[in-house]
Amino acid sequence: MDRLAAMQVFCAVVEAGGFSKAAQRLGISTSSVTNQVAALEKHFGVRLLQRTTRSMSLTAEGRQCHAQARQLLADMAALESSLEQAAGKPSGSLRVDMPSSISRNLVAPALPRFTAAYPDVALRLTVSDRLIDMVEEGIDVMLRIGEPQDSSLVARSLLKMDYLCCAAPAFVARHGMPRTPQELDQFACLHFLYPKARQVRPWLFQADGGDAAYVHTPPAALSFDHIESMIAAAQAGCGIVQALSVSVLQPLREGSLVPLLQPFRTRGPDLWALFHPRQLRAAKVQVFVEFLAQIFGEGFNEN
Repeated sequence: MDRLAAMQVFCAVVEAGGFSKAAQRLGISTSSVTNQVAALEKHFGVRLLQRTTRSMSLTAEGRQCHAQARQLLADMAALESSLEQAAGKPSGSLRVDMPSSISRNLVAPALPRFTAAYPDVALRLTVSDRLIDMVEEGIDVMLRIGEPQDSSLVARSLLKMDYLCCAAPAFVARHGMPRTPQELDQFACLHFLYPKARQVRPWLFQADGGDAAYVHTPPAALSFDHIESMIAAAQAGCGIVQALSVSVLQPLREGSLVPLLQPFRTRGPDLWALFHPRQLRAAKVQVFVEFLAQIFGEGFNEN
């Protein structure tokens, strides 16, 4: 038994809240997870988890094992990072999490360049927009839109974005286009709903030379809690959307959407790369963050 690997599996079970969820997170079978935990219990000669068909909880020994195993795994990751940096060769597994629109529109198309340049880095990319504990979920680099909330993480701004209004060319041909934000009230508009709050995201505008953005949210023809579905509806001619420039980059390039109200566009939030301070000197993290900065800096031209 590889005790270090078994400890990693055990920690994943505890932090995921179950064997099947841990298996999904680790990319292995549930039976393998069960066997690894059983082998660890046999090695230590104690029960680490109390399991029933409906619940799972840590024993006292399990709590002690989990706390010390997490520290051991963190120390091992720090050791690997320092040795990796000393060798100057990026290598090993790199887990990255980012929003779907960022992954699909910008990062995924450029990944062949990264894998060709760094063949010894095994990249695992997951897609989500939720707030996560990077340590608990084993994330090395996380991309998020908006000012970072966790001051314990290292943050690097990668991309400045605007809010843009767009519509399909066919929609504009049928209905014309608004000349001011107030005229949006006369058009079918598609709104984004914050998934948890179920509230509409306000529409923001800033006139040329204006000092601050102001809100004018038109009535909704349709509302979505999924950005890409909202944009797809706009491409199909359902109405006008306001979205971050990164989300409509590809439709604008393809011509399936056209920009509206350009004099009133306003600055949106930044895109940030977040990583733990202990990863600051890790070669694999450094080269991937630099790769991100390069692709966002070289080709982001939304119209």
